Amino acid sequence: MHEVSIAEGILDVVERTAEANQIAAVGSIRVAVGELAGVDIPSLTFAWQSVRKGSVAERAELVLERPPGRAWCMTCGKDVPLARYGDPCPDCGGFQLMATGGTELRVVDFTELTDEGSDKNAEG
Repeated sequence: MHEVSIAEGILDVVERTAEANQIAAVGSIRVAVGELAGVDIPSLTFAWQSVRKGSVAERAELVLERPPGRAWCMTCGKDVPLARYGDPCPDCGGFQLMATGGTELRVVDFTELTDEGSDKNAEG
């Protein structure tokens, strides 16, 4: 289950950025996890609940964006949607596809949790 390592990596980015910007508590964290990134979302969410304990992100909500999978078909030369690796080109049925989108896994940004309970945006 590599989702624990991914959750730890997200926390590391957030903690380093929070420390550099003197942020004591994080309200929410926006993460882009592409459809082709090979991440099991329920497992990542479960792992996040565990790794965030005792950190600046202990009360942080993990907000996941799911950029769609895209690929360039070497057979027909078209840019096509791709739900998962191994699927054929939806236009020509070819299997020579190169992923062009939906492979990302990155912290987009996060919000600071203030004393009043409101959030302020911080780039991650």
